[in-house]
Amino acid sequence: MKLTANIHAEHKTVISNTFSLIILQGSNYIIPLILFPYLVHVVGIEKFGVLSFATATVALLRGIVDYGFKLSGTQQISVNRDDKAKISEIFSSIFFVKIILTALVFVVLVLLILIVNKISSHSMVFLYTFLLVIGDVLFSAWFFQGMEKMKLITYFNIVYKTLYLVSVFLFVRQPSDYVLVPLFYGIGAVFMGIVAFIFLKNKFNISIKLPKYSDIIYQFKNSRHVFLSQITVHLYTSFNTFVLGLMVSPQAVGYYAIAFKIYGAIRGLLVPVNQALFPYMSRKYAQSKQYFYKITKKISMVYFLVLALLAIILFVFSNQIVTLISGESVKESVSVLKILSIAILFAVGGFYSSLLVLKLKSKDLFKVTLFTSIVNVILIYPSIHFGGINGLAFQVLIVQMIHCCLQIKYNIDIWKQPQITS
Repeated sequence: MKLTANIHAEHKTVISNTFSLIILQGSNYIIPLILFPYLVHVVGIEKFGVLSFATATVALLRGIVDYGFKLSGTQQISVNRDDKAKISEIFSSIFFVKIILTALVFVVLVLLILIVNKISSHSMVFLYTFLLVIGDVLFSAWFFQGMEKMKLITYFNIVYKTLYLVSVFLFVRQPSDYVLVPLFYGIGAVFMGIVAFIFLKNKFNISIKLPKYSDIIYQFKNSRHVFLSQITVHLYTSFNTFVLGLMVSPQAVGYYAIAFKIYGAIRGLLVPVNQALFPYMSRKYAQSKQYFYKITKKISMVYFLVLALLAIILFVFSNQIVTLISGESVKESVSVLKILSIAILFAVGGFYSSLLVLKLKSKDLFKVTLFTSIVNVILIYPSIHFGGINGLAFQVLIVQMIHCCLQIKYNIDIWKQPQITS
């Protein structure tokens, strides 16, 4: 009876965390979608393209600072969450690694501003957007996920995203106000990061100390394969918009960004599910591999069915969705979205990547993402040069298909395990 009660309690925690992260992830995508029509109407597609260019550039820098700790940090905290001294040690070492990386990527951004004309002409937009990096470091969402206290970070995010939304509607009234969009977002991220940091320190009695050199080196080494796997993912997501911004007009970037953000929002619906399941499945893999394979097989089948449904909806209603989001029918964005909707069918990467991590197969994960990233980097210039934004969309589809096939190959053990009856 006690075992059954514990199992039910764990399931309730996973469900609660899943819904909390759905709300959290939803706010990350729904609020930008609410702002789409307003920003496109007020600042225009060209300025919207500039904002998207800056967001993609800083997303690459955020990926570097994250260094894979969304997975490796979460796992370390999840396993040691009952040991206060250990989680303080883990938090301190990861926090200081992120500070070091933040300083390094800021230097990179300054160099880009000095060297690249398309960036220097909108330097304040890029600098304001960089505040998101600082907000990420302070917020430490990976810690809350490891402690399975997702409701807390959900409340923090909803408050700050709502204030950001209201600020944009109140103060962004003409094209020249476009610089205020990343400023409000960045200031909100930093402020909420400070609040979350203070709350985290007091709520969980975290003692922050200067970590040992060996602890910092350990974190760099421990997370390197996850980092390389995740940063290579940026090489076929944010990197694409970054290169597009260098090669085409801001207006064309705006057309592509409208479609890609809708595509990203649909894919983002699955992110909270992956995040909530990860600490739970990490424990189950350690406790009972038979149960782990049984539940993973079931989740995989549901996953593919959901992806198929989302892809059909996005393809059939692409024109209506673009019109609803952008406030007008933009044929360039519709054609891109139709292509990207097919890519949704193959979007299993997040779930299967986490499985490789918890099975201690980070090297295989790195192989998968490195290969797909190389393919993407090779194809990106000719795709944009000959096909423009549609060419880039087709490239995303091809890379997503390759990534999906490789993920299934390296997780084939899930399907080879005999079905275990309960």
